[in-house]
Amino acid sequence: VKYALLVILIEKNHSKQKKRNMKIIGIGNAIVDVICKVSDDFLGKHSLIKSTMKLIDENEFKSLLSELKIHETVSGGSVANSIVGLAQLNNEVGFIGKVNNDVLGKKYLDGLEKEHVKFHYDIKSEKLSTGTCLILITPDSERTMCTFLGIAGKISEVDINEKIVKKSEIIFLEGYLWDKGGPQMAFNKAIINSRQSAMSLSDLFCVERHKPHFLNLVKNNLN
Repeated sequence: VKYALLVILIEKNHSKQKKRNMKIIGIGNAIVDVICKVSDDFLGKHSLIKSTMKLIDENEFKSLLSELKIHETVSGGSVANSIVGLAQLNNEVGFIGKVNNDVLGKKYLDGLEKEHVKFHYDIKSEKLSTGTCLILITPDSERTMCTFLGIAGKISEVDINEKIVKKSEIIFLEGYLWDKGGPQMAFNKAIINSRQSAMSLSDLFCVERHKPHFLNLVKNNLN
């Protein structure tokens, strides 16, 4: 639904500005999807409930990864996935998200480049690793996810290039990323400098956790 609404918003702008290239900047969690094939016994061994998502810390992530064979890595994240979809529809798009200067961070950048998405973030060494989601595929094709947010959720206003935001026609924000402190200030900076802004509410638990703030954003900031 969120993707369809964004496409509608883009098409409206296309009709108004046919002579200009549409440019969309997404701001969200930069998460590397690490796809691994596992047995049901693996899930049982690690007390993982099939078809669910569990937030894990870095130690648990490293422990699980040490027992896994990586099948594929994909640049992911809720808004990043939408931005890739828009790129595949021949829109000029970019993405702002925080990664570390580590192996997975470089894979993330490579993945976006392959999809013709401009990554507007200067990679540097961080204390936390690049955010990662272990996607565990069992023989019945069910997926069980273990997500380590890492540095992805630590985005702040200094990570937002206001010149890039001002040049874009639309900015698309991710509800998963919104939180008090750095992310909130990053969103505020982006909205203030944007021509038009949209936001994905992401998930029910995000709405329940941030409902007053989301209502304020929808009523007073997004346009």
